[in-house]
Amino acid sequence: MTVFNGDKFVEQSVKCILNQTLSDFEFLIIDDGSEDDSGKIINSIKDNRIIYKRIKHSGLAAALNYGMKIAKGDWIARADADDLSVVRRLKAQTEYLIKHPKTDVLGSHSVYFADPGKILFQLSPPSGDKKIKEFMYLHNPINHSSVIFRKEKILKEGGYDEKFGVYEDFELWLRMKNKLSFNIIPESLVYTRLRKDSMTSTGNRSKIYETLMNNILGNFTESGKNPADKAVTEKLFWIEYFYGDKNRARNYYSSPKDFRQTLAFYNTYLPEKYFNKITGMRLRQRIESFNMNRNNFNKELNMLLNLK
Repeated sequence: MTVFNGDKFVEQSVKCILNQTLSDFEFLIIDDGSEDDSGKIINSIKDNRIIYKRIKHSGLAAALNYGMKIAKGDWIARADADDLSVVRRLKAQTEYLIKHPKTDVLGSHSVYFADPGKILFQLSPPSGDKKIKEFMYLHNPINHSSVIFRKEKILKEGGYDEKFGVYEDFELWLRMKNKLSFNIIPESLVYTRLRKDSMTSTGNRSKIYETLMNNILGNFTESGKNPADKAVTEKLFWIEYFYGDKNRARNYYSSPKDFRQTLAFYNTYLPEKYFNKITGMRLRQRIESFNMNRNNFNKELNMLLNLK
């Protein structure tokens, strides 16, 4: 777990890890030079599994790389300081990895919520290495707070790019996708807090935009497909729509019979303020989650928020 000025939420996030049904682990908490009471709160929690390290403020990627380098285990399980892991998370993932030893990176489904505890939607990316890598053409299928990965392979390739900024995990998976085997447990093992001031919400998307564009054009060039191919232009439309420029997105509009793309095409004519609001709402996930069992999720979330 890394933390930077997270004193509002870090205590509950830490307690979710300490209450795991699998109890034998090393709990590294890397404080990236917090200027609030994060360190005080963490040090007040007495548990010999916690190893608290405070470093000079260097950014999330640098803090993650530092943690990996001093970790004793072969596997790294990530947890953000404002998200909540269900108490069966580590056991479920460990059991899966024992049964599937070729897996290098394992994530799970997740439930997004807003304070003080309102369930918003469930994020259910595809399972299976092939489908996950196809999904990466546009979005990151691996919730960073749900991931557990093989440390050696990640460190061998230099770990997280410390100059990349926001989406550092997505960049890592894209860079290493041909060297890693991915899977996702189709079970919600984390509750992710949706915040307007999060790095993903406020960060510069230019680098992930360039990475996605290079990824898709490079892959289709290798496959012998023309950039004007319909499958390519459709993906370019969505990359521009979510990460690039809404005006450029219109240049790749190619599927008038596709209701979703057509609706998005007309959205590009909205003023920037309203366009950004719509793209940030995750409408697709909200619609797909319409029939989700909110009562069960509400009970579990309430339990996690009140762990002692």
